[in-house]
Amino acid sequence: MTDLHIPEDLLALKRDFLTADTRCHEIADSLPSAVAVLALKANAEPERQADLVEARSDRPRIVGEISRHPWWAGCENRTQASLAVLEAAKTALATPAE
Repeated sequence: MTDLHIPEDLLALKRDFLTADTRCHEIADSLPSAVAVLALKANAEPERQADLVEARSDRPRIVGEISRHPWWAGCENRTQASLAVLEAAKTALATPAE
């Protein structure tokens, strides 16, 4: 897969998706469980819930842009190409900006 030349805009979209997904998980993890709220052991946090709804709304849009990218049309094996894009995006996110 090293011979793939992933377009920078596709890589940026995948990084954006991973960042948005991480944000969703961080917000969700900070919320009290529904069970605890219903048992009156925790308070509902409508502001944080609204933050989560907003953060989640970004992901489908980004996925749509990724899946419609013209680069996929030239890929012989989309599964392997998708894995390569994912790994490249993770590597880019893990590499500190200069």
